[in-house]
Amino acid sequence: MRISDLLDGWEDCSVELSPGPEVSPERIRERTMKLLHTKPRHRLLPRLAACAALAAALTISAVAAYQIWGPGNLFDSFFTIESAPLDEGQKALLDEMGTTDLAPSTSNGITITPLASVADAYNCYLRLRVEAPEGTVLPDMGTQEDHVFLDVDLRDTATGERLDWGVQKARFLPDRTPGDNVVELVFILYGRPGGVNWNDGVSKTLYLTDLALIPREGTSGEEPMILEGTWSFALDHLYRSKILEVDPAGAVRLDTETQAMVTLESLTLSPLSVSFTLSYPPDAGPFVHYELVLVCKDGSTVTINGANGYGDPGPDGPGGRDYFYGVSAFDIPIPLERIDHIQFGDCSIFLPDTTQ
Repeated sequence: MRISDLLDGWEDCSVELSPGPEVSPERIRERTMKLLHTKPRHRLLPRLAACAALAAALTISAVAAYQIWGPGNLFDSFFTIESAPLDEGQKALLDEMGTTDLAPSTSNGITITPLASVADAYNCYLRLRVEAPEGTVLPDMGTQEDHVFLDVDLRDTATGERLDWGVQKARFLPDRTPGDNVVELVFILYGRPGGVNWNDGVSKTLYLTDLALIPREGTSGEEPMILEGTWSFALDHLYRSKILEVDPAGAVRLDTETQAMVTLESLTLSPLSVSFTLSYPPDAGPFVHYELVLVCKDGSTVTINGANGYGDPGPDGPGGRDYFYGVSAFDIPIPLERIDHIQFGDCSIFLPDTTQ
């Protein structure tokens, strides 16, 4: 069983509900710790200051090797696992949108270094290098996907206000040197409309607490481990907004299950995701079916039929049309100039010529 197995009810691809006690951070921690108590585990405690200093020195020299790469190359292995290798245009796009200028954080002798980050308004990707004190053997996580930090907290740096960061996901990267004290992963925060905006220029601080390394049963055969600590990362004005607002011009689509006409009210594209607003008759219920198809100039397509978001009565009020506000992240970055049009039912929506 994995941490993600405990969170099956957390994410709803069609409507986002307020988390109840079963999916609160406290409940996630409680259920994760209960799982860990059912099998042997190692708990990495603080080491001597000398060991921490040595680990920090080794981290600096090892991380220096990554500095010749930009975000495009550093995220290539992640997207290769998720979907397909990046081409040169996609790598150049991530180099333009992302950054490698991020400071490491050390807690209890464990250093987590953000090697690169890229974000749009709603979603933030961080490639993390985790280095425990010398002599520690971290489990081989393969390329498994999990919810790995037992607590995630995002704050407005100036005011301390807690920000709605959405849903976490982590994908471990292949370990070329298994049996050592280093693992690498890509950590993602998938947002939603009304949540944090990574492109708004506000300085933010991300706090990650207690990293759970739980190899999938029946794969590596290694014991789980919790790396205890709290790591903080300053995320300040790092992300360049690159969006394209598209006028749907009243595009509609028939939901064949409810026989309701669904209207696409608004649509915004970024290279990492699409955000949109739908409206539909109130008697259609909260789970209308829709489908957005991005048609690229080379003939390839990307189909969107799920999103992280929420519904409400909208500007019409009770008795009027209901609205759904959603964001869907792409499996792989899409340079916007490669998109020819968007298909919504029988309606073809063509893109404007300029981006901002």
